[in-house]
Amino acid sequence: MKNIITNAASLLIAAALAAPLAACSDKDSSSGSAGSIHSDEGNIAGSVLDDDVNVAQEDLPYGATVMQLTPENDGVPVITEFDYRFLSNEEGKKAAEYLSSLALKDVSLLEGSTYPPSLSNRLAREGSLTSQEFLDEEYELITSYTGGDFKFTYYLINNVLTEADTDFSSYDKLVLDSDPNAEITDRKYVEIECLYSLTSSDGSYSLTNRIGSDIALYVYTIDGGVYVLT
Repeated sequence: MKNIITNAASLLIAAALAAPLAACSDKDSSSGSAGSIHSDEGNIAGSVLDDDVNVAQEDLPYGATVMQLTPENDGVPVITEFDYRFLSNEEGKKAAEYLSSLALKDVSLLEGSTYPPSLSNRLAREGSLTSQEFLDEEYELITSYTGGDFKFTYYLINNVLTEADTDFSSYDKLVLDSDPNAEITDRKYVEIECLYSLTSSDGSYSLTNRIGSDIALYVYTIDGGVYVLT
């Protein structure tokens, strides 16, 4: 059974990134353990509305109704938390699989979570890389922020934007350039805070604090399937 947490809360909106891992911040944070993430810092349900505020659930801000997908119950690689009114389970799962492919350097997770034609184009653009070479390079890039070997321990999807909120035209073009017959039926832009631990030390850290912004992913529904665009 899914773990659903319901409360009246306002969103702590993170700065949007045009591409993941685009900037770095010297700010660091250790929460002691992954279990301590339910605090005002790094929690999508961080600040509670007054008791006398009466708002319909569909009108509450992002983060007011939270779901956790877990490895034990839902098959995700890492616990993934999001507001289920804005993102489906499958969309949350694909985002988790893509991020975990980077941390684990797992080709099957990468190829199972990304849109195949756009992944092929990305690999070709970067010098005819193999999927494994791409993951090796991405892992090394992330370690330049974490300072060493790491594993992701928790994903907090802090914000979701739809077609009503942002422009997807450049990513639509990316899809259609790779497959002119592709049928796009849904588009989401998601901002994700990744908590991680280091193999060399105890503690739980926020990649957002290291980079200065959440990781941004584009999650599309194409020809009936859900994919992360690379």
